[in-house]
This record gives sequence, structure tokens and C-alpha cells, in this order.
Amino acid sequence: KRPREVPLRPISTMPKSWKGALERPSNKKIEFRYPKKGSDLEIRTCIQTRSSLSWTEQIDNLLSSGQQQLKREPRTNMISFTIADINYARDMLHDVHQMTETIVGFGGSFFIVAIDQETVELACTYLYPVVAWSSAKGDAQSAALKHDVANTKFEVSLYLTSLNIDFFFYEMDVWFLQSPIDTIVEFHSNRTNDILISSHQSSPMTINIGVYSVLANERTKEFFELCILMASESPNTHDQWIFDQLLLLASNLRRGYELRGKFEHKWDPPPKTNPPKMKYPPNHGLYKSYEIVAGPRPLPTTSTLAIHTLCGKPLSTPWGKKMLAKELGSWYGFKSQGNEAAGYYVRSGRHRRYIMLDGFDSPNVYNTMQSYDFGLELDLFTDLTSFRWTIATILALARRTSRIFIMPSVLSISGAHYLWSVLDFQEVDKMGISYRETNFMHNRKSWLSEDIPISSAARTALAPIDEAGKESSMYAQFPSEGSSEIKAWEFQEGISDGEALDIFFAMHTAYPQIHDAELLLVNPHFSGAPYFSKFTASKTPQTVSQREIMDVLQRLKWCPPTNRKDTIVAREDTVGRSTADMACYGQGKTFK
Repeated sequence: KRPREVPLRPISTMPKSWKGALERPSNKKIEFRYPKKGSDLEIRTCIQTRSSLSWTEQIDNLLSSGQQQLKREPRTNMISFTIADINYARDMLHDVHQMTETIVGFGGSFFIVAIDQETVELACTYLYPVVAWSSAKGDAQSAALKHDVANTKFEVSLYLTSLNIDFFFYEMDVWFLQSPIDTIVEFHSNRTNDILISSHQSSPMTINIGVYSVLANERTKEFFELCILMASESPNTHDQWIFDQLLLLASNLRRGYELRGKFEHKWDPPPKTNPPKMKYPPNHGLYKSYEIVAGPRPLPTTSTLAIHTLCGKPLSTPWGKKMLAKELGSWYGFKSQGNEAAGYYVRSGRHRRYIMLDGFDSPNVYNTMQSYDFGLELDLFTDLTSFRWTIATILALARRTSRIFIMPSVLSISGAHYLWSVLDFQEVDKMGISYRETNFMHNRKSWLSEDIPISSAARTALAPIDEAGKESSMYAQFPSEGSSEIKAWEFQEGISDGEALDIFFAMHTAYPQIHDAELLLVNPHFSGAPYFSKFTASKTPQTVSQREIMDVLQRLKWCPPTNRKDTIVAREDTVGRSTADMACYGQGKTFK
């Protein structure tokens, strides 16, 4: 039923039984169950070994018969590796190992090259095979080490070929949907196809070095030696361009074409050895552009093996890349061990606690196109202050009730927009509020079972009925004996806005049926700017709920459209055009 069809009960003060709920937020906690850590001795030994050995010695150590932590994947006869810093490892360390084992198919054959000390220590904590790159032991900001890190994949690739080890490499911003092993085996089966590499979705004949497999032989050994030579002589040139131009050189040599011209276009500066001498040109092939889908806005198909999210500037916006992968449904989402699931998507029992913005016509959408159908709106649904206050209220309730916040989309005249394009979630991280992508509930991996998304839901609303600037009623709908029960209250004269808001906040933990529901949908639809201005103008909010909302609101940062400071979203930043570069993370400004 809609709220206006439900009889209203008068309420003039906080019910005695609810006062404790207001003073004491939820005692439930958001937990994540990670794999078992190593012992203190094992962790300390791992870190000390990485600090005392060179990176080549560390690889030898991983491969040695006595310490063997890596074995070759039997069908490809390869090992695999990736390169990571803490921006990826912090929330992807378990994901990438589980994905590699369960989807990619290289479980037990995979290691991480860590380019900072934090990643080394985190990998050692869980005893994952890791190699500490030289940058993890020195000044990561030095120019020499920045150049060194940029060419890590070349150095490691050369060393593995020198050991006569075939290998498969992929970057941390590549998310696999299906195993590439069949494709790898077929391409390399004749042992004359040396390098299989991905391309760009928008330019299928242009290579992308986010994914490649290599046979170790004299051709690939010389190839990576030349990659390193070119990188040293042209330190400002993108490593992908170096790889591309050397493959082009190899293709021309294999066809017997006469070499003309030098490496000049896009080389900064052009290398001294120009063009380089290549005695043993390798033979390469490309994944189909729909197999490894690489682009700023990847569009996967049923034949896609993996997506690779790109951005305008290489090696940047890791948060935006990860968020786009989540919205596309390709994020792996680590799974916890044991009977009680508490991973990213797969969660069970008490760990399934979510909160979403509610609305009668468009749940989990902040609709700037029409009202929530309460009648008296005065076009305040397009008000920037209303929008920011509403988001702050939901986040404050998420923190108070210990729930995971599921981002709403924002609907404008141009279409749907992601909240993360205008809200800086770095500040949400700092407040310790857990959150999920907009499409979380549309992803079946998050469902309770194959057919059931959630087990229970409760809905609450604070609604203006009579007078703009005053919340005069509130509602609740929750599970009850196999059906649902609806409660509705009308605030009586003499109760202040802040007291009414306190009662509304207390209700969410005072009612067990609301507090224990798996999904909580909240419509905190305050009437408009006159109400907010009382709080934003006050340096000392008077009530518990006001203080909690203001604490969140004052810490949030936003990325307003560059051409209009008074609109909610940029008209051009719609879901269909979203890229990692649009992420507001770490870019926001405080709203005043």
C-alpha cells in the first residue's frame, strides 16, 4: 500500500522502548571472512626472504624443487604472473588468486610481482607466492625507479624466457569470465607461434599488452631484450608502443620486407639504436577483440573470455576501473572459506545486511525527473541540497544500522547516471561505511539462492504531507508471519523537526522486524531546502540524528559538473557512456 492509504496513528514523543535504540546503534557488525593467515614466523620469514634476495633470486626460489611454490599448468606448460601495487592488492589480493584458480585455470602456477612494500607484506600475510620488485625496497617516487617499474613486465618476461619457461601474463585490471587455456593451447600448439596478445575492442588490429602468453625460445628472448633496450633509450615512450613497434618490425622481417624509416612517431625521444637489429623475429597473433575486450567502456559478449578496463591515462584511476568492472558484472568478488559465507557477493545469514534508497515508482533511483508521489513536491526533487542531504542520510543510517550501502542511480533528463561519478567514495571509505555498486542486486552472484535475490525486506519512509519544511508523518513496512505489516504515524504539533527525525532513526533498530530484515529500503524524503538550511546553518545540531547526518554531510566531497555548479549530474555522464575516468574518487570538493 502507498503511505497515504494507511491510517495514521498520532505520535507526540519518543516511545520509551525506543530511547535505548537511539542511544545505542546496531550491535551487528559488517564482517568479511578472509582466507587463513600464516603464522607469525611464516609471515616474518616471507618478508625477510623478499628483502634479502634480488627479484631474480626470488623467482628462482619460488621455482626451486625444495621451496617449490609454483608448478607449471599442465595443458599449457606455463606459469602465470601479474604485477600489483597496494591500490589493487588492498581489495583484490584474494579475488585475483581465487579467480586465477577457479576461472583462469592457473591455480598453483601463479605469482604476483609486488612493486611496493605494502603489497609484499599483504601477500606474505596470507602466504601467497610473491616477488618483491626493486621499487618495493627503495624510494618509489624516484625517477629511476618509476622507469624501472614501468618496464617490470619486460624484465620479468625476459628472465622467464632465459629460464626456458613459457608463461602467461595479465594485468590486475583484467577480469576473466572464462578460461583462456583452450585458446592458448590451440595458438601455441605448433610451437612456432611465439606470442599471443590482446587487442583493443575499438581497434582490433592494435595490440594491448594487458594480456599475453609467450613461448620461451631464442626469438622471444631477443624480443624482450630489444624491448628493454628501447625502453632504456626512449624512457618516456609508452611500453605498449614499444611492444607494438617491435612486433611490427618482426612481422615485416618475417615477410622479407625491406626496412625503411626509423622509430620516430610517438617515440620520446627516438631511440639511439634506430632501427634495432632483430636476428630472430618472433611470430605473434591476436586474441579476437571480443575475446579479450579492452577499452574505456568494454562491451562483453557470450564469447568474451575477459574484460580489460582502460582509461585515458595509463596506470591511473584504479578505483574507477574496478568500479566499472563491478557495474559490468565482471568483478570476481572473493569468496570466504567455511560454512558461514562473508565474501563480496556470496554472503549468508547474519552477513546479508543491505540498505538502499527507496521510492514508490523507482526503487534505488534518485529521480530528478518526477516526485516520489507524495503530492506536495514543488520541484524539490531537482534541488541539489535535497540530493546531497538525502545521500548523507542514507549513509548515516547505513553506519547506524551496520548495513552495506548499495549505490542508487541518479535519473536525469539525459538518462541514468552512476552515483560514483559525482560522489567521492574515498571519503565514504574513510568513514568506514561499506558499499556496493549500483548493479549489485542485479548480479545473481549476490543473490541468496539461484532463484531468490533476498530473504526479507523492510521499508521505511519519512514524508512531507501538509507543510513544506516539516516532516509530519513516517511509515514502516516489515515482514510479519508470512506476510507484511504496515505501521504509520503522524507527528503531533509541538514536536520539533529534530525530535521527529530522532524518532525516525530510532525506529530502524527498535523494531526487530526492521532491524533484522536482510534488505532495508529507506525513503528519507525531506521536504526541501528550508528544512536543510536549519541544520546546515547551525554549528551545533541539536539532536542525535541531526548530528549523525551532519557528520556525514560535512565530510562528503562531490564532483559537480564542470559547466554547471548548481546541477546534480553532468548530462553527458550517463551509464551508457561511463568510463573509469568519470570516477569522482579522490577528486571531490567539500560542499558548503
